[in-house]
Amino acid sequence: MEADLKIFDTVESTNITLSKLADEGAPEGTCVVALAQTKGQGRSGRTFYSPEGGNLYMSLLLRPSDEDRIKMITTMAAVAVVRALKEHFGVDAGIKWVNDIIYRDRKVCGIVAQAHNFSSDDMYIILGIGINIYASGEIPEEIAGIYGSVIETECDLKHDEQLILARDLAEKIVFSFAKIYESGDVHSHIGEYRKYSVLEGKQVEYLSGDKAVRATVCGIDDGGAIILERDGIRKAYSDGEIRIRVTDL
Repeated sequence: MEADLKIFDTVESTNITLSKLADEGAPEGTCVVALAQTKGQGRSGRTFYSPEGGNLYMSLLLRPSDEDRIKMITTMAAVAVVRALKEHFGVDAGIKWVNDIIYRDRKVCGIVAQAHNFSSDDMYIILGIGINIYASGEIPEEIAGIYGSVIETECDLKHDEQLILARDLAEKIVFSFAKIYESGDVHSHIGEYRKYSVLEGKQVEYLSGDKAVRATVCGIDDGGAIILERDGIRKAYSDGEIRIRVTDL
């Protein structure tokens, strides 16, 4: 996969911009990159805080042909981001199942994979990735307790330098992701995903119906599901079945 980067200063949402290009027939590997978003999209329709100032917001177009590859896209992306942050900034980030990248106990990156036209021959997936590179001085109260950045100081890069940073980091992420995505074994990255996991042995709460249930994380299975133990019983949960809140990270 060769990345075809389309770089903007500000967009409503890189996902929205890329979806329009995908509907017009853009090829797999098309990637929209922005320095800021006015209506960033997170999981389950939630807003993704996307301020300007040296951060990276990107969406990558995928047109996968098999179900196994589709199921593993989010875990593939998480490993690719951790690799790229290590290569570019020298930081050792971790993964909070299933789609959050953690550094210094704070969330520095969110990942979301959205399927479009799922039941048709024109199905495609948009992989959205947002990385907080520099600290922001105006963090919304509702995320102030978890919001983090790769670099703790506020951005003092010039505009052209911000564009170069966004382009270079996006290229590294796409390159690393493509190596996994295009490999013959779509599960080959799971060992690395487990190594980066910050949840092993942690106490967490997961939503069961309308109540939060406490359990212990026992690991990640070969399909990327999280294994939880409660009352001596272990069960694997897939992305989309539950939401995890860490109680002792």
